[in-house]
Amino acid sequence: MSLTLIFAIIFIHWIADFVCQTHWQAVNKSTNNEALIAHTINYTVIFGVLTFWITVIYLAITKEEIKVSQSLVYWFLPTTFICHTITDYFTSRLNTRLWKKGDIHNFFVSVGFDQVLHYLQLFITFKLLT
Repeated sequence: MSLTLIFAIIFIHWIADFVCQTHWQAVNKSTNNEALIAHTINYTVIFGVLTFWITVIYLAITKEEIKVSQSLVYWFLPTTFICHTITDYFTSRLNTRLWKKGDIHNFFVSVGFDQVLHYLQLFITFKLLT
């Protein structure tokens, strides 16, 4: 996996998971499964759209041919949706408890670990499907 690809996955994840997450989703996903699912659907759609456009731009600049396997198209986004939902189901609940308790250090430790879990899933899924 190239450094460019790793950076693209991290950047797209940041936009989809943080920038495009609504306030309502962020505040309620730990107690309301509708907010959680809205967040993970939003995340998955944005991840897919940004991946498509970055690929188009990359191809236009480099003139390289990228072979995208059918399994990547059909399995990467659904797998990402399921894994992101499961991860956030647990980590958002833990993070809410830590925040309410005033345990700010462990809250940020947990947020960081949540991101590590997301990156592991993204990198492993991408690697397995390509």
